[in-house]
Amino acid sequence: MRISNVGLMVKDLEAARKFFEDYFSATVHDQYEEDNGYRSYIMKFDENPKLELMTKPEVIDAEKNKNNAGYIHICIKVDSQEKFEEILSKVKADGYEILYEPATVGGKEFRAITFEDNIIEVCY
Repeated sequence: MRISNVGLMVKDLEAARKFFEDYFSATVHDQYEEDNGYRSYIMKFDENPKLELMTKPEVIDAEKNKNNAGYIHICIKVDSQEKFEEILSKVKADGYEILYEPATVGGKEFRAITFEDNIIEVCY
């Protein structure tokens, strides 16, 4: 067995899609739209699992606390230290908050707050 996809509810679906395309070369694998306003993009990376970005009209962008129980971040593994450094530089240049770099448990990852207070971890 394996995880097929992870879902992330966002307020700004297009900004979320663009973020994963721009930083991680993700592509739209599939998309859905329902009459009630629900929309989603299934984002494909080089390997499984996929990331399903979802929205609907009643979604709110409430402040998140990184110490809450439950899912806390998505970690994306890149192929090389060079790609890692490239993404880290771009994240910094674009003004995203970096929670830590490198990780205190191995030195091969950083964690950044991204759109709508979601945490993305990048490792190699």
